[in-house]
Amino acid sequence: MTDPFRAPPMPRNVLTPLEQLTREPGRFSLDQAVAVLGHGRDPTELSYVTTGRLGWPVGEAAIVDQHGGALLTPTFGLVGPGGVLPRHYTAQVDGEDRRRSPALHAFLDLLGRRFTGLFVKAGAKYRPTRNARLTNSVLSAVVGLGTPHLAAALATPLEAVLFHAGGLGGRSRSTERLRGLLAAETGGEVEIVEFTGGWIRLPMSEQSQLPSADAAGRFTQLGVDATAGSQVWDASARFVIRLGPLSLKRFESLLPGAPLHTRLVELVRLEIGLEQDFALNPVLAAGEVPALALGGDAKPRRLGWDSWSTAPRPRTRDCPDAVLRAVAPDMRSVSA
Repeated sequence: MTDPFRAPPMPRNVLTPLEQLTREPGRFSLDQAVAVLGHGRDPTELSYVTTGRLGWPVGEAAIVDQHGGALLTPTFGLVGPGGVLPRHYTAQVDGEDRRRSPALHAFLDLLGRRFTGLFVKAGAKYRPTRNARLTNSVLSAVVGLGTPHLAAALATPLEAVLFHAGGLGGRSRSTERLRGLLAAETGGEVEIVEFTGGWIRLPMSEQSQLPSADAAGRFTQLGVDATAGSQVWDASARFVIRLGPLSLKRFESLLPGAPLHTRLVELVRLEIGLEQDFALNPVLAAGEVPALALGGDAKPRRLGWDSWSTAPRPRTRDCPDAVLRAVAPDMRSVSA
């Protein structure tokens, strides 16, 4: 049985290459479309069809049949806007198609199918062979996970990390880039609240100490380096990631201990490093607040996380009360 709270291997609102080719064929070249639809097969084994009209095509290729591997190639073939035969052949094919007689069109496509496959192979002849392992190793190095066995320290699938390699591999860090990464992962609204502040613990060697008979004082200049206590407040030490409003099921999947919570924390750590602290703030939609019940068969609730006192009236405001400090496995070995 599938765990409903298990984090997906890829972001929720990301289309697969095959879905992108189906919806936006204009973004793909003919070589790319064959690579996506062929799944490693020889290009001459695919079925190529042409259009019987002279209208300017949207792109170099478009899917006709995903299961049969048929690919529409309006820019190359015997007929069509990119056909090599004289234009009157395309006009004749168009006329036959309008009379619901596709025999001539199918025959010409059959003759030109192998030529189209060879044309695709020629286009990739002097290009590096497509190698998924080589690509993964390069992207792993870009995000700092190129050392063998380093990615195993993460609970997040490596493929999910490599999907964000373009952002994680950059030297500059920005709120908008982080927001985009989290929005792609959660498929919902994300807000980054900056400068919420946090306490920074000072090691014993950096705490203020008055001079005594046994030791000289240190950090005792008022207004310069003196501090009271073992921690100091820093307005830039922490930010909050606000997610939602969310359904109850989605809210619970973001609580500590859930795979998606760990995944988001690890991705944020890879993006910002270990120097800055942050917290996740999942916002529960007003209509999703569960009723509080003691005992019985009700699902146990956790104070401060997913339990609210029962209101006498229906709630009209979302609940942003859960502010969860980011907790994930030790990432010192994988964060620069």
